[in-house]
Amino acid sequence: MNNAIRITLIGLVLLFGKIATAQELTFLSALEDVPLMAGLSEAMDETVYFDTPEGRIVETYALGRVSKASILSYYKESLPSLGWQEQSEGSFKREEEFLSLAISMDGKNATVRFALSPTAK
Repeated sequence: MNNAIRITLIGLVLLFGKIATAQELTFLSALEDVPLMAGLSEAMDETVYFDTPEGRIVETYALGRVSKASILSYYKESLPSLGWQEQSEGSFKREEEFLSLAISMDGKNATVRFALSPTAK
């Protein structure tokens, strides 16, 4: 993603009050257009990334001591301001891409699997 688009996305998030300051805004490394919720840390060594003629295929993970409800709430509130439309709980679509979040809990520890794929044409 080029810098102009990234700056525009950051501006939209700030404009709609989802994130208080630019310093607080962190994006996933493999999905530079998906924010990383505070309290989660990326599992960088678990990322899989493919660029295909149909679009990106990405699978990456984030871990932290946060509740499933707070994760779902955060992404339900923050992703629409970045152009993602919620399809169902934990599933979003933007242009020709589909993003799904799968959350597993081990006690109070959450693992979030972010999976991005091209939408079927």
